[in-house]
Order: sequence, then structure tokens, then C-alpha cells
Amino acid sequence: MATESAKRLKSRRGGKLRFLLLFQIILGLLVSVTGLWYLVTTDAHILVLKPIKKMPSQFYSTKHANHSTNNLTDTGRKPVSGPGTRAVDTTNKTADSGITSAAFSCYRLVTPQEQITKGSLLHFIIEAHDESQQPMPSGGDFLLATMSTTNPYKASTAGRIVDHNNGTYSVYFYAAWSGNVEINVTLVNPSKAVRFLRDTMWNIGPKVFWSATFQNMTIALFSNKTFDTNCWVEHWKDVTSFDCKYPAPNALGDYVFVCHQAVDGLCRPLDVIEMDAKMSNKFTDEAAGENTRYFERKYFNQRLLKGPQVIAVSDNNTTLATNIANLVDQSSKLSHGYWMNKKWTSFVYTNHWTDASDIQNCLRNKHMLLLGDSTTRQWAENLSELLDLVNGIYREEIRELFFENEFPQINFTYTFRFHPHAITAKRAPYRLYRYFVDILDSISSYECANTIVVLSPWAHFAQWTRDSYTQRLVKLKEAVDRLKKRCPATPIIVKGSHIREHYTETSKWGWSDYVLLQINILMKEIFTGKGIWFLDVWDMNLSYLSTKFIHMPNAVVQEELKLALAYVCKR
Repeated sequence: MATESAKRLKSRRGGKLRFLLLFQIILGLLVSVTGLWYLVTTDAHILVLKPIKKMPSQFYSTKHANHSTNNLTDTGRKPVSGPGTRAVDTTNKTADSGITSAAFSCYRLVTPQEQITKGSLLHFIIEAHDESQQPMPSGGDFLLATMSTTNPYKASTAGRIVDHNNGTYSVYFYAAWSGNVEINVTLVNPSKAVRFLRDTMWNIGPKVFWSATFQNMTIALFSNKTFDTNCWVEHWKDVTSFDCKYPAPNALGDYVFVCHQAVDGLCRPLDVIEMDAKMSNKFTDEAAGENTRYFERKYFNQRLLKGPQVIAVSDNNTTLATNIANLVDQSSKLSHGYWMNKKWTSFVYTNHWTDASDIQNCLRNKHMLLLGDSTTRQWAENLSELLDLVNGIYREEIRELFFENEFPQINFTYTFRFHPHAITAKRAPYRLYRYFVDILDSISSYECANTIVVLSPWAHFAQWTRDSYTQRLVKLKEAVDRLKKRCPATPIIVKGSHIREHYTETSKWGWSDYVLLQINILMKEIFTGKGIWFLDVWDMNLSYLSTKFIHMPNAVVQEELKLALAYVCKR
């Protein structure tokens, strides 16, 4: 009897297990069919289901170029110039006439040798040629120039490049030291690559995507994995009724952060988020298409060798003080400063704060808000060293995104916070991200008397469209204006962009140095006004004697900080 009873029990259990397995299989099929129906009927942006042979119209178009920003100068469509680059003729539409070649372009010294002395202005002329050795008939090349020496001391500076729009360029250097100096003129991008970056690449999107999980969402009963969705930033006119919307008009303007709906067609609050690098790179490369030929090695970041590599600067035994007064105006044809043994001498702001006790007194009873990206995080990490204080009260949630340090000795606290929509593989809770406009609006009139604000939103936005990034900056500037109205004495520093490394092919056209420079110019144009100081660090980073990285050495970061403190402490 016991044996028969056990057999019946086993049979019933087997039947239940088979029924449960069949139920799960049927449920899984229903979920799969529902998901496929949703993807097909909603024109969802899933690469696996919709292989991309050409630019996908639903994502990948120039429609964003038509979404204009109210009364804002279109910096990409006028001649651009700035220290160390820099002038790019963006109005010339001359027919194709070859591609500028660094191997056949040349430069020559114009300044007479007897006038090449310490404290003088050196003038070079660049003549651009194509691979057939024919002179280029128009300008528009993206060029960089530096002057340096390594013996008996390390010194360097960036040159100012002026585009004459006829295939020739002037380069100006300020000779702040004597001895043999090395001249380096680099063709970063030929004019055809610049036109593609300016007129096409920067205007189409989205090109950057994120993977996210919904709160309390599972694929099916037999899985404990949360459901992943893709997210991106879209103009509100192009958002469909099937997209989950996470609007922030006070921060993004006409753009909306959107995600695919869940399999069941519902939208939920986001739980965690990270960048989808594979998807972002794929769409970015799709945008480049055949234009990648303009970024081949022979055209990209190539030094010009036809020209004087080394020249001698004589010492005339005069000081630089009489000349520096003429360099303060940033619109001059000169660099913003020069390096001497890892110390930066600025022609823009000559007061340097280097003594720790002076810095402590300046920051006593203050709260510094450092709002930006990982380059801003470097400021926070180096600030403690400049203060020369130990045993701070440190708090963090995820160090990459948010932390603060309090120094009771001087009643000083600094807080670092990363901007939303970070382009990083770091998986993070979505709740940690706060828009900077909301942070600025939350500063009360009582708090602002002791608040210092640093803004630096640039390193993660080269893949955004020009219009979406511009609108984000404009909204941030509006929040700054509201803060200045409540707190006119609050110092606000906006730190600009700098050159970076490019180890992958996608990076050459996806987040190019040309676009980073345009971002620098755009930030400078938008963040103007009394009580707002734009800290241009392009020349400082460009001319530093090391390989260029997004995260520059601490010596550079600390010199940037000293300039910022000079503004804050000597206002």
C-alpha cells in the first residue's frame, strides 16, 4: 500500500511539474509574441530586429538641425577663432579641391631673426597643400600649434592661429623665455572633415543611448532578471506616444529623455541606468559612413614637417612685465599664458593663490558646489591637497557621481555632483542624478552668501546634437541668472573644455576635438554677464608637455584650481 501511495503521490507531483512547465512555456511564448507585436507595430528602435543598412530615419536624421534655439547665435556657421587653434572659416562653400595634407603643407617664419627675442611676438605663415602638392584655394582646416623647450627648463605655450580663408594661416607665439624652442604645427582635421563634423555629424541624432531598468519589472515568472530598456534624448516633436517620457523642460528645453516601454506596454520610474556603448558607437559610425576616409591616419592629427622645427630666441635682459599688460584682453592675437616648470603663468588673470593658509582663509565658512563631469571631479580631488588639511569628514554614495568633504577646522565643505545622462559604463541609481538647474534653484538667499558655484558641463556632450546641447546650456544659464538675481554676490565659475585622447576610430568623429573646441566657444558665448567668470583652460591643457587625456595630470588640474581661487578670493 505504501508503495502504491508513493507512486500516486509521485504521479501527482509529476503532473503538477509538467503543468507548471507547460504554463511557463506558454506564458513565455505569449510574452515573446506580445513583445514582437509591440516592436513591429511601434517602430521600435531595436538594432537586432531592424538591421541598419542605411541611416535609420526614425533615429538618424538631420531633423534636429531644424529645431532652432531662440535668438542664439549659431556658432557653427560663422568664422571661429580662439587661442591655440584656431580660426575655422565655416562660411566658405568652395567646391572640392582635394584634401589638405600635412605631408605636403608647409610653414615659414615671418619675423626677422634679429627681432626674435624674449618678450617678442613670433609670426609664422602656414601654406596648406593637398596630396598632389597643389595649394589649397580656401581655408577651414582645424590646426593646433605649440611652442616648447625642455632644456634647461620645461616651458611651453599655445599659438594663436588665424585663418585667412585662402589656404594660408598665420600663427602667433609669445616668446616668454629664451633659448632654442621647438615649433609644432599639427593638422588635426582637414577642411573636408571639419565641414562634415560641423554640418552633418553635430546636427544629427540621437547618437548616444543608455540602457536602463524599470522599477519592479521582471521579464516573466521564471526569470529574476530586470527588464532592460533603451533610452535616449529626443526633441519633443519627434517623441511618439509609445515612448516613456521623463521630461525636464526647465533643464532640457524642447528635448525629452525617453525610453522604450516595457514589454507589457507600460511606463514605470527608472531604477538604474548606464550608457549603452555598443549601441551608441554603432549609430555614431553609421552617421560617419563614407566620411570616415577624412579621418584616416594620414589626415588625422598629423604634424607638419616642412618648416623650421627649432628656432633660437635670444635673451634681451628685459622683464616680461611691460608686455604682459598688453595680453590681458582675450581677443588679442596671443596665447592665454605659458608653462614654466609645471607652473602656469596666465595673461588673463595674473593673481595666483598658492599659499595653503591664504586659501584656507579665503574658503573659511564657505560651501563650494562643483557641478560637472569627471574633469570637475578632479578639481574636488585636488582641492584637499591645495588646502593642506587632513581628517576631513568625507561622505559619498557612489564616488564617481556624488561625494562631499567637510573640513570643520575652517568650516568649509565642497560637494561634487555629476550631471544626469552621464556617458559612462558605471551602472548607477537614476535617483542619484539631479539636474543642475534644480540644484541652483534650491539655493536659498540665506545660503548663497557663503556659496561658490563651479559649472563644467562639457566632456559628455560632444555626442549630443548641437541644438540639444545648446538648449541645455541656455536653460542652465537661465538658472544662473535666477541665482544671480537672488544672490548677486555669489561667485560663479564656468570651466571650459579641453583637448583629449582619441584611441578608437569612433572617437575621431564621435567626440572630436573640433566639436570640443566649438563647445568651448559656445559655453563662452552663453555664460556671459556680471558675476560669471568663464575659465578658458584650452590653451593650458593644449600646451602642457604630456600626452593629452580627458583626465589631465594633477599639475594641470591644480593650476586650473589656482586660477579659479584667484577669481573667488580676489573678487
